[in-house]
Amino acid sequence: MYTLEPLIGSVYRLSEIDLTQIGAELEQLEDDELVVEVNAEPIDYTVAAVDSGFTLVKYLGLMVGLINVAMVLPPESSRSRFIARIINDERSLGAVAKLEELNATHELLDDRDVVLVDGPLLTEGEGDGRLRALVNKALGTGRYILSFTKEVRLNRVINRLLKADKPINEASLFFALLERFRLRHGSRGVLITTPVNLQGEVVGFYMQAHGGSPPVYVEATSNVIKNLGVLGTVALMMSRENYPIPLYIADKISKVSDELRRWFIMALLRVGSMSDVDPLLYRYIRDVLGYARGRNLY
Repeated sequence: MYTLEPLIGSVYRLSEIDLTQIGAELEQLEDDELVVEVNAEPIDYTVAAVDSGFTLVKYLGLMVGLINVAMVLPPESSRSRFIARIINDERSLGAVAKLEELNATHELLDDRDVVLVDGPLLTEGEGDGRLRALVNKALGTGRYILSFTKEVRLNRVINRLLKADKPINEASLFFALLERFRLRHGSRGVLITTPVNLQGEVVGFYMQAHGGSPPVYVEATSNVIKNLGVLGTVALMMSRENYPIPLYIADKISKVSDELRRWFIMALLRVGSMSDVDPLLYRYIRDVLGYARGRNLY
């Protein structure tokens, strides 16, 4: 008879191996070289948060990605931008949604000092050009962009930081490192790992605003490191789980509901029938699909 005991036992063995490896690595690491304590006073910056949700609709051989980009502008308001894009590959929908997030971030930099984004900034292919334009705008206008990733599946910092290939879970290692730093130095403030350059003017590091919880992975424009008051400001908005609360709100708002998906499918069916079509509805779908064929936000 099948039981869970073998599976549970293997999980414990893997955990013990991981903890043993982390303990061995910690013995070789110096806190003061790898950890930065942020003592800068928070600054009264205007902040915005951006996240996107998406779903796929298939209609008459077309694949249409429905994307909802949510923008939270504390303390005044929040808003959503509903976008439909025709896509060629179902697997590319996430990347398309990320591009729309970059578009929205580019827009928000016009009147917000700091923009928070969910997930890594660095993307592949088409996103590289968009990201360069976004970073250049932030640096040129004295604005700041920070992206936050709760679950890191690939090592992004440790190999660059130590200049060695370390086959270890860096998030777990840095959690232990930051906790050890707090214990040794009695620190209760914001801690980050020493930032490393990832690509161009984008840096990466782990940030822990509250001890006792795993740090969050951050990618940011390089000017953040020259003005740590930005991190002090963001830290005031972070939950006990070390994640910005405005991004939690943006995540909730960005969800594409089943009701909205069904409404869009019904609208396509009505337009497709070409009989007794509401002119306003037809114009809306025409404009949406016109955007989907490549019209840009800027």
